[in-house]
Amino acid sequence: MLVIRLLRPVLRATHWTPLAVAAALALLMISAVDAGAALGWGTALTLLRMTAVLLGAAAAFTVSDAMDADTGATPVPRRVRQGLRCALGALGAGLTWAAACAIAVARLRAGDELRVPGMAVEAAVCVAVGLLSASVAARLHPGRVAGLAGMGGLLAVVSVSLVARGPYWPWPYPREDDWEEVHHGWLAALVVVVALLGPACGDLRSRIRRPVRRGRCGRGRPAPRW
Repeated sequence: MLVIRLLRPVLRATHWTPLAVAAALALLMISAVDAGAALGWGTALTLLRMTAVLLGAAAAFTVSDAMDADTGATPVPRRVRQGLRCALGALGAGLTWAAACAIAVARLRAGDELRVPGMAVEAAVCVAVGLLSASVAARLHPGRVAGLAGMGGLLAVVSVSLVARGPYWPWPYPREDDWEEVHHGWLAALVVVVALLGPACGDLRSRIRRPVRRGRCGRGRPAPRW
């Protein structure tokens, strides 16, 4: 009941513009590349992975709340407010990626196929990392700065994963033998990131103020420590 009552004000207060622009660009990109011709599985795979990163970066802005520092005494815990923001951002990004995936699958050449379940886990991790980075940044700097930090955190993680080398590269092609093993790792990463979102969305600790000591230096002034 509390979440339902919060839904309308949180929807109105959420900064949806970056996610809406990213969604429009993602769907346009999937539809316009090689327009009028069928897509190869490699092109579709690359476009959907780019879409996942784009939507993850944009979803980070849904976490930002310019009034977060001034609403610590509200009857609704911060964990609930921020958790709802993360859920709405993830839902918007997820629905957009699903629509882009449906378009890509419909445009595939005859005989080509995509391993959609594994790619969906990749997209979910990208969105979750963007939300986690923004949620951590929002604890220090409420507002749209948190969204920028979330976008930067996601791009940093993706950049490191792209240049990483080893037997289990995080971005394999569907026809490679280690696809299943790598995506077990993706699934484990998703569980860890989602688990970390709980503490990141938790209530902010109030600053501990130094108690005022009354001494000879004047009434109401803290006595110096010699």
